[in-house]
Amino acid sequence: MKRTVILLAVMVLVLAASASAFDGERRGFVLGGGLGFGPVAKVSIDDFPADDYDKSGLAINFIIGYAWDEQNMIVFLRDGIIYSEDFDLGTTTKSISIVQGFSGVGYYHYFGPVGKSFFITGGIGVQDWSSLDEDVESNDVGGGFLVGGGYEFARHWQVYGSLSFGKTSYTDPFFGEIDYSHTQLMFTISAVAF
Repeated sequence: MKRTVILLAVMVLVLAASASAFDGERRGFVLGGGLGFGPVAKVSIDDFPADDYDKSGLAINFIIGYAWDEQNMIVFLRDGIIYSEDFDLGTTTKSISIVQGFSGVGYYHYFGPVGKSFFITGGIGVQDWSSLDEDVESNDVGGGFLVGGGYEFARHWQVYGSLSFGKTSYTDPFFGEIDYSHTQLMFTISAVAF
């Protein structure tokens, strides 16, 4: 009986949320994403500063969450930059695609009406550095932070920029644990459904 009541309550909440989703008001369920350019994908190796590097690449942004009114929303967000890096694999050098970025809980605050508003965002979560090739291992995630903002220039469309930073680590068989610091700066044109 208790399980049935909980299931019915969850169904009512889901139906109520979906009824108000995508009604053109910046309230309720929100879903969005964007593409752009990431001019800075910096990797600093704490114990080996000579191996630090800066890259640039394709910027990606994804959000999913809930807006409780026209100005405020809480979301899961993913910001990342995809770039290529050359790796020495012993007998050969190979160009590997890397995704470096931030994933976590974010807060958006809009200052004006829908379709014509500046906004700011902040987030706390994890930093990652992931190889898209099985020949190169990804780093272990660490803590990360994000600050950003932009301008919603039309209903559902916005220019967005963010600066995120954090740490990752990798356990090397010869050197032990190596700590990395990461910084990402990116700009996208994003679509947000609400």
